[in-house]
Amino acid sequence: MSDNKLMLKPISSLLQEKFYIPAYQRGYRWKEKQVQDLLEDIREFYLTSLNSEENTFYCLQPVVIKKRGDDSWEIVDGQQRLTTIYIILTCLKDILPPSSKTRYEISYETRTKSSDFLANIDEDQAKDNIDFFHIYKAKEAIKSWFDEQEDSDKYNSIEMPLLNSDNKSVNVIWYELSDYEVPTQVFSRLNVGKIPLVSAELIKALFLKSSNFTLESKSKDAQSLLQLTLSQEWDAIEKSLQNDAFWYFLSNETLESNRIDLLLTLRASDHSEMGNNKDELNTFLQFNELLKEDNFDMVQEWKNIKRLMMALEEWFNDRELFHLIGYLITEGKTIPEIMRLSKDSRDKQHLRYKLIGQVFNLTFDAKFDALSSSDEIELKVYDHLSELDYESKNLSKIRRIFLLFNTVSLLSNPKSNSRFQFDRYKSENWDVEHIRSIASDMPEGISNQKKWLIDVKDYLDNSTVDTSAFYLDEADQDKKQRINNEINQILQAQTFQQDKFENVYKSIIEIYDPSNGEVVDNSIGNLTLLDRYTNRSYKNAIFPIKRKHIIELDKKAIYVPLCTKNVFLKYYSQNLDNMLYWRSEDSQNHQDAIVETITEYFFKNGAQ
Repeated sequence: MSDNKLMLKPISSLLQEKFYIPAYQRGYRWKEKQVQDLLEDIREFYLTSLNSEENTFYCLQPVVIKKRGDDSWEIVDGQQRLTTIYIILTCLKDILPPSSKTRYEISYETRTKSSDFLANIDEDQAKDNIDFFHIYKAKEAIKSWFDEQEDSDKYNSIEMPLLNSDNKSVNVIWYELSDYEVPTQVFSRLNVGKIPLVSAELIKALFLKSSNFTLESKSKDAQSLLQLTLSQEWDAIEKSLQNDAFWYFLSNETLESNRIDLLLTLRASDHSEMGNNKDELNTFLQFNELLKEDNFDMVQEWKNIKRLMMALEEWFNDRELFHLIGYLITEGKTIPEIMRLSKDSRDKQHLRYKLIGQVFNLTFDAKFDALSSSDEIELKVYDHLSELDYESKNLSKIRRIFLLFNTVSLLSNPKSNSRFQFDRYKSENWDVEHIRSIASDMPEGISNQKKWLIDVKDYLDNSTVDTSAFYLDEADQDKKQRINNEINQILQAQTFQQDKFENVYKSIIEIYDPSNGEVVDNSIGNLTLLDRYTNRSYKNAIFPIKRKHIIELDKKAIYVPLCTKNVFLKYYSQNLDNMLYWRSEDSQNHQDAIVETITEYFFKNGAQ
């Protein structure tokens, strides 16, 4: 039983091959832009290689094939690429008649006439079926591209990379399925499931090649066991990375499969740089080169990869490192950068101190070590926050402050086991929004206005929080009932009456937001993190409705960042005479709490 085979092959080595396209494959469908983008990439590679003494190559995406009994190759994945290259070679053959270069053969299980048409693309037959049409349009796109090139070397820039047999050529990643692989199952996984054959899967195939386990000191059974163990360990690592809490601690990228690629790329960065760093298959190309080296120990390399995984898991399991690293990654730092910090640290405590400095420097653009007193830290934090408001177009910096506020609030209690949920924060798009809506935020559009009225009515009908005279006096209670009746009339009327809505809106604001006539409060004290749904559905809502919504989420154990919950429970407010309003003094108390909490954390952790 043979393994899947993986190698790089120049296009020139395929010219004598025969390819077979089975019935489960769809017809040729590349668009003009895709064809011309490929030509541009090949030409750019050619021009770059002219000035390079290195043996470089341009690498196409993988072609997955399986050997047939008649010595042809069944194409499981990569039909579109191979067909496009074939059409390019056809155009070159037409343009350069003296050329004796051949082309590989392509045959079809069910589209038998397509082979003849592909070999002799004829405009008169182009409209016979949809496959012919796309093949013809691809040829026209190639001819048009050549016509637009003004230099005399335009044909060489494509022909030479495609037909060179040694260096500076176009290569394809050749992934040959073993005897025991079922082509239709592989096709379904790659195409129906929309899971591309990416670097991680290709590297796994490289690592699991039998030749890597041929050790004189071990029996065949021992070698097979070693191969099986590596495969199981690979799958276990991928399973661990499927834990969203772990993944989004390490990455801001939404990725459903092959998350192990992060680990492989991290390990590849420890080796010398090879290939084109912009190439999404760069990591595979690096490992492919490494495995060619005579002294390369694949088993030891795998142990190094496992050690990296253990380091990442250690960070994840350490509550303080989890929050500090998670914050830095969320705000744009990378795992390689954190890994370099770790390598330069004497121990975990030293790493922790370095991370705290990185957090402070990133957030406040100031050297953490240079601040020696609590007053200096507080002044730096206060000045930074004073420069931020909703209208300053610095929302990313404001969001960063609130992420830090939540992080250090959790770390302020070392006995707590609570953790910030970076996965929910990223996947649910928590962002900055006003705590107390401003008058100018009156909802626009009839549908939004009706939604606003329905939310208010639901609150007036069902909320018991403001029934006490402690919250609303008797006059306001009567006014609330009158407004409720007016809302019913507006919602039941056949025609929506804009003027009545505006009157109700003003009346509600007078009761539940009596300070709305003040200067618009866009300061950081009147802002907090809200999830995308709350932002969209409750953006214009009065404070008690937003508060009620946040409490309902918390009751259902739906994630709400600690500091957002504290805001709407008014834990930072000094005066609690009314839980239904968010006033300017509440905003100031909130901002003071942010400054105090952040200052206290950094002062206690190294800036004394």
